[in-house]
Amino acid sequence: MKYSRVSAYSMSIHEDAEKDLEALYQVDEEGAAGIDVFLEEAASSQTVLDHLLENRYRSYDAGFDFEVRRWESLWKHYGLWRLRLFGFPGDAASYRVIYAFHGKQRRYYILGIVPRDFDYDPKHPFTQRIINAYQALGIP
Repeated sequence: MKYSRVSAYSMSIHEDAEKDLEALYQVDEEGAAGIDVFLEEAASSQTVLDHLLENRYRSYDAGFDFEVRRWESLWKHYGLWRLRLFGFPGDAASYRVIYAFHGKQRRYYILGIVPRDFDYDPKHPFTQRIINAYQALGIP
């Protein structure tokens, strides 16, 4: 009898996002720590990872209060998503976590942590940096 192997999701933080988080620690240690803890906990929770591809999903769990949305203006060309966090210390709620999913690898890539007032303009340097990282990772 053959058994099928269950394939779990995983998460990696791109070096650009790590730099974003390091910079955030310099201006808002509490907020950066909140984002950091969320990412660590999410990476180890298949339940949370399962929800990261559900557009407009909103978690009301006291430990993981977050919202998921697609980056609509680029959706035709890039499968980019954003996380909005709620109820975290400091100014964590003032930032968005930008990520993509590589289906063949079953891996989420955190590509950037951007300020909330970032306008998602395709010509913005944040956008260009995120697209470059997306393409370099070979995400289909």
